[in-house]
Amino acid sequence: MPSTAGRLLTRLVVPTIILGATCSVSSTQEVIHAITGIANKVDSSAHTITLTSSDGTQTVMQDETKQHPRYDFDKTLRASATNCSAFDKPGDRVIVYYFGCGLERRAVAVKDLGQTSLKLATGTVTHWDRHHHAVTIKAADHTTQTFQLDDKTTVDTPMGVVNGDKFDPQNGDQVSIKYLDKGGNNQAVFTQ
Repeated sequence: MPSTAGRLLTRLVVPTIILGATCSVSSTQEVIHAITGIANKVDSSAHTITLTSSDGTQTVMQDETKQHPRYDFDKTLRASATNCSAFDKPGDRVIVYYFGCGLERRAVAVKDLGQTSLKLATGTVTHWDRHHHAVTIKAADHTTQTFQLDDKTTVDTPMGVVNGDKFDPQNGDQVSIKYLDKGGNNQAVFTQ
């Protein structure tokens, strides 16, 4: 019969070994987020894209050409984007899909929006029509606007990007929507 110390040791060591083996075997996936702006500079030799957002902030992103980590990236959005190393259209408005944060952002794909100018609306969600994928927001000046979302709409959430068909906002959520005015219909392009 094992001693009390032996039983205690077995109870502590065996679970620790199992947990350690499980943690070292599990692989992580990078969560993809998005940022939009104008691609001011594309440097293929340095593998960087310099992006200027609507508020004038410049962000330099390294493209992810060397390592190929696993991504948690919406398949529909991925299909409509170009690998960042193949993008070469400075001056175009883009959505850059990336992982990481701060200065460690790594670009993985780019959705080219061309020279199209986007409008911006910010406000509080007052209504979400799941059936028609339409969100209504109230701006600070108390005006309301409704926006149409679809599977091509990029929505950046704290848990990563999803397409507009998977977006599920709640009343009271604060959102920022970049959109196109298509004959009186507001088509959301990028939402966060």
